[in-house]
Amino acid sequence: MNRTIIIFLLAMLLAPLGIEAKDKKKAKEPEVPQLLNYPSAELSEYRLHGGNVVFQGRIVVPEGEKIPQEMLGLMNGRFTVIMRDYLVGKEKTSVIEFKPDGTFSLDVYVPYPMFVLLYPLGYVYACPGDTVSVTLDTTKPTKEEGIILGGTGLSGEVTRLFKQIDEKYCKFDRSNNVHEKGLDSLMAWKDEQVARLDDLVRQINAGLPELEGCSPLASDILRTFILSQHVEHICDTYSRAESKLIMTENRVPSEAYWQQFYSFVAPRAKYLTDNPLLMISADEFFFNRIEYHLFLPINESRVLNYLPFDYDAQFAERMTEEKIESTREFNMNAVKKLHEKLQISPTDFTAQVCQLRRVFSTMEWHKDRYDEAADDVAAAMSVVSHPELIRRGILAYREYIKENELQVVEQKLMTKGDSIFQRIIEPYKGNVLYVDFWEMSCGPCRGKMLQMRDEVKANKDKPVKYLYITDDTPEQCKSFLEPNNIQGEHIHITRSEWGYLQQKFNFSGIPFIVLYDKQGNQRKDVTVEQLLAE
Repeated sequence: MNRTIIIFLLAMLLAPLGIEAKDKKKAKEPEVPQLLNYPSAELSEYRLHGGNVVFQGRIVVPEGEKIPQEMLGLMNGRFTVIMRDYLVGKEKTSVIEFKPDGTFSLDVYVPYPMFVLLYPLGYVYACPGDTVSVTLDTTKPTKEEGIILGGTGLSGEVTRLFKQIDEKYCKFDRSNNVHEKGLDSLMAWKDEQVARLDDLVRQINAGLPELEGCSPLASDILRTFILSQHVEHICDTYSRAESKLIMTENRVPSEAYWQQFYSFVAPRAKYLTDNPLLMISADEFFFNRIEYHLFLPINESRVLNYLPFDYDAQFAERMTEEKIESTREFNMNAVKKLHEKLQISPTDFTAQVCQLRRVFSTMEWHKDRYDEAADDVAAAMSVVSHPELIRRGILAYREYIKENELQVVEQKLMTKGDSIFQRIIEPYKGNVLYVDFWEMSCGPCRGKMLQMRDEVKANKDKPVKYLYITDDTPEQCKSFLEPNNIQGEHIHITRSEWGYLQQKFNFSGIPFIVLYDKQGNQRKDVTVEQLLAE
């Protein structure tokens, strides 16, 4: 075989290999899309401040007819505004009273623009200075058509668009139980969700038809909300997988897997976490999942020693010898770890929010230990740089001082909720009271009552009464209470009364349980047995 033929054959054999190698060299990681024209509006510091929002509306009935009194009774008291201040971990419930003509108006204070729950209708947007309007039109053919939500300004814009945005872009399949199928399946699922998130960013860049004609700030809020819901969904699935798949023998999440799972965040941080718009666009559930899962170092289990309020030479020496970590050092190390492991910016906005949440969610534990509370707040401020978050932190600490340190007790007028509750507990004065708010539609409520059966039976001759309060009728509850032999005092109230008790105790979730001692004082962090022993 001559030399020319040999060279030709070698070229034919090697050519595909060369092409393949060249193609592999060209293959790159897919480019991470970034949001365009975002933010499209300036978010001034003042826009993050709080103020009053007016909730007003009416019931519409056919011309010439009066509003049925039973309808007013059904709505009054159960029509409530539930506001969750996620920064300081507090919730406030306000009851809306209907007038005889079916109209209502209520001023509600919000600490910053936010989504609030208008129960039982759904979420609305509440921006200080605006009005949220509600029309219940009984002349419409369907209930859905008869509920008309709107308002003025930013509140009206976002509220009118929220439902269709939420239903189209924020509904997730939670039926596949991927958190139980193994680490490989979980990681593959995460990659699918991130790809879906990137496709959504491209879709947003192309323009969402629902936002056409929307004001720039309203568009920013709704786009940010959509993205926050996708991140929350990813974090929520990870949280459910922790106990089944990710925990090590020491019952802490595997750091390597945590780092690998959340590696997608840093390249997208400018709109997923390091984004001040999240303050007025995301919700309590988003920040909860971020705080406890994505930003795990901020809330890792630890033993911290508070510094004495005044200088102590012996304590200072012991700190040096034992290398005691102060709260400030812990916070700084958490920020450092997020940066080293996930490449999260040391000034990431959501990380700053989570630092404040950690402090103020546990502030009540300090009670009158004001030096320790001051240490916690000061330590948080060492890693908080956003001016509005600093302001909110100072205001929250001021409220803590007002509630716990001032010796002056203000005489407050008795509310309707106070009056209703006093009437309920009057027959049981002198006893320890276990008060459980429940409903038949609540599975955990029924489960809790079943768990309590033995305790109720064991204490039947002791000075304690178990009060089960519900707005369901005796007929509705009979099928559960009688076959399961649920003992105790069963108290049935109207929906209106339930609403006022929600406002009094400031709760939205059930079962909701409160304890009272024999002197009629509400007590926390105690058991029935401890109160009986007193």
